[in-house]
Amino acid sequence: MEPGSPRGLTHLSKCGILRDFIAEELNLAARDIIEEMERTMADYEVKTSELKQEIEEQRRQLEYLQPEGSSENTRKRPRSQMWEHFELIGPNRLQCLLCPQQLSYNNNTSSMMRHFKAKHDGILETDYDKKHDLDQALVNLVVKDSQPCSIVEDRGFRDFVKKLDPSYALPSKQALKKMVDDRYQEEKADAQAQLREAEAVSLTVDLWTSADTRLAVACHYVLENSKLATVLLGVLPFPQNHGPTDVADAQRTLMAEWGLEGKVKCLVSDTTPAMVAAADDLALPHVECIAHALNGVVRRALDKTAGLKGLRRRAGEVVALFRSSAAAKEKLRSKQQKLALPVTKLVREESSRWTSTFLMLQSLLDARRAVGSALTALGAKVEPLSCDESETSAACLQVLKPFYTATVEMSEQKRVLGSMGIPLVKMLLLATEEVAEESDNVTAELLGQNLSAGLRREFDGLEENPVLSLATLLDPRFKTIGFRCQEKAQQAVQTLTAECAALVRPAADRPTERPAQQTSTAFNLWKSLDDQASMVRTHSNATADATLEVQRYMTDPPLERSQDPLVYWKEHKNIYPHLFSLAKKHLCIPASSVPFERVFSKAGDVFSRKRNRLSPKAAEKILLLNKNI
Repeated sequence: MEPGSPRGLTHLSKCGILRDFIAEELNLAARDIIEEMERTMADYEVKTSELKQEIEEQRRQLEYLQPEGSSENTRKRPRSQMWEHFELIGPNRLQCLLCPQQLSYNNNTSSMMRHFKAKHDGILETDYDKKHDLDQALVNLVVKDSQPCSIVEDRGFRDFVKKLDPSYALPSKQALKKMVDDRYQEEKADAQAQLREAEAVSLTVDLWTSADTRLAVACHYVLENSKLATVLLGVLPFPQNHGPTDVADAQRTLMAEWGLEGKVKCLVSDTTPAMVAAADDLALPHVECIAHALNGVVRRALDKTAGLKGLRRRAGEVVALFRSSAAAKEKLRSKQQKLALPVTKLVREESSRWTSTFLMLQSLLDARRAVGSALTALGAKVEPLSCDESETSAACLQVLKPFYTATVEMSEQKRVLGSMGIPLVKMLLLATEEVAEESDNVTAELLGQNLSAGLRREFDGLEENPVLSLATLLDPRFKTIGFRCQEKAQQAVQTLTAECAALVRPAADRPTERPAQQTSTAFNLWKSLDDQASMVRTHSNATADATLEVQRYMTDPPLERSQDPLVYWKEHKNIYPHLFSLAKKHLCIPASSVPFERVFSKAGDVFSRKRNRLSPKAAEKILLLNKNI
């Protein structure tokens, strides 16, 4: 076979594929062997640490028994706390100082600890309990502060711990890894137990693209005590060239691993084609993240408003000068102090975040006098904003302020309920139209028109979304007053009544005991009609009961907006039992995935220079614990 022939090339290609396959299998086998060795070493280190503790304790007791001054050059070791409650009354006898009991003594504290556990439990924190608590605090340090397990090998850290508690023996690196893994298994088991009890859950999904791509999935649900809970299901490495099928398959795998089949109410994410198509593939309702949607609306409105383009460019030039020059920065600080103004930095605009545009214009407006004076003193070619430009900035900031307030509110809250989406859009439209009408600045008025048009275009079908409309109705702070269109609000009430009736009906359909009747072979002419009439009566009663429950709830006065809707439902679950069940399903839906996206900023800390060889599974464990403890 000639090397350059087609058959030769095919043979070489097959050899290459086979070689790559064998190499991949060898790498996987090597990784499994290394992980098994690490587990074995961790177990060995734990046992060694326990043995060291026992030897250390025996040394302390021997030193205690030495006559005073017999070893002046010997460094005194700290005694066990047990000796504060026992007295040595003979070579092999101990007297408990808390009771008349005498114990045998064999040069260790084992008998003391057993006696304390049996007779005086709770009086003294034993050495074992103290070590366990310190070990768990060390695990928290690694997880919360994204520290590598090798921190226990750092001399400075070891000296610091020794000063704090000389009796505490730090675990080895491998033992600490095993502690982190054990904590992960405990937390995961607890979360899975909670999810088994949850009636419904919702998912938030996002992709992080940096040096590599990762998919993060979080689950939101209502606990038995009517509190909202979130658990990070996974942070998975992802191919750069991924498609909707990859996203859907990854979510399907996590749903199966956590036992969520049939419980997922909806999927919240941005509106990238891959995310929307993945939701369709999974047959799940898709809800757009309102924070992402608002960010797009404002960015497009800013770009579309012609009068703002030149203003933003000019403002950016001024900020760039003071951000890039140390002399200019110091001059600005000096002028701010002389004018009795707050010493603040100017904010640079970033294309990905419209809030940076707001903050840039606001910072320039607040420091206008100091900026102008500093530029004059520096003799810079860049000129400060003119009076007209400053007036336009102030007018546009007034138009943008409702959007900035909404964005900050959503980013600061730990969880934003999906029930806020419809009322939030309603209030933004009202505020934007009011401010634009009151403004006499042409650019600000045009910006307000662009924002209103963008809101209506982006959220045109929001009140028709069954997931969000029912969530709004079931939020006792909003109910129907959260809707702009009352006709759509009433349609949502009808849908809610139908869902409530579906819950009432199974109770009405339960068979009731009837008196035993004598069997008859006679033909029942009216059986079909009687069955149909019974069904109509049952359904009619269920609909009437559901209508009454919904109407009673709707006529209750709304809650204060600052109050927790889940607390309301906990207090009213016996008054509105079927609506309470529906509330737990619909109020677990978040309006935004922005608070959850902080997991990606934490991921940047986890994959630090000291942890650049961290395996994907180990990183996932650290991130899950970081979000859940």
